[in-house]
Amino acid sequence: MILEFLPSALDAYKVLKSSDPSLALKVKATIKDTLEHPTEGAGLPVQLTGAYSGIWMRKLSATDEMYYVFDDTKLIVISFSFIGASHSGGKSGFSLQAFTQDEYAAVMSQMAANRGKDSEPKVGLFWYNRSRNELFGVVSHKISDYTQANASDGRITCSEMHEDVWKREFRKQKYHGDGSGPYVGAYQDKPRGRIFYNIKSDTYEVAVGKWLEEFPQAYELILEEFNLPKEKTSAKYAVHWDIGMSWR
Repeated sequence: MILEFLPSALDAYKVLKSSDPSLALKVKATIKDTLEHPTEGAGLPVQLTGAYSGIWMRKLSATDEMYYVFDDTKLIVISFSFIGASHSGGKSGFSLQAFTQDEYAAVMSQMAANRGKDSEPKVGLFWYNRSRNELFGVVSHKISDYTQANASDGRITCSEMHEDVWKREFRKQKYHGDGSGPYVGAYQDKPRGRIFYNIKSDTYEVAVGKWLEEFPQAYELILEEFNLPKEKTSAKYAVHWDIGMSWR
């Protein structure tokens, strides 16, 4: 997901970094969390209604807030509400400002233009939960987000690594929840795989370990999750994705 700021929001953030560095770090962390989970997580996000319909709000502190809109590809930070002179170097605090009619129309038009694009084929990575017969830890990106310049040896996949995703999700599970969840043990000890797009052949490759032979039902879940056309997709075995195998 791409991050953008409206100019006034970016100006507010720049001022905050010098006037209140600790809150600026909080803003940065909240934005990162929002990029990963725009409708849940830190700050108790809520969707506004009425004149601000379509806009989301997150708490940065007891008195400070962030406002944003998003779709499948983009997060736009609209405004901040910083209460108190300490956040603005002695100047008046920032507050939520309504879009002009032209601005609101432009933002909604941008969101509308991206509707339906989530059905495009995707590349990415995943884990498979054997007991629940479901995928988890999914990271996916639409093929249209990439160009041939992103390809390595004629193939495109996401830049995220299983190991890094696992560490991030484990920290959330441990420190932001009750500690229970699927991210237990080593990342390579759960069935996992990665989706590649082969530019030359215009086909998709599901890179997996031999675990898929034992749980073939996972293949349909993978096709559905990544919107992969069955006739142009094949499962490819490599020892790297066997259970227990990793870079080490």
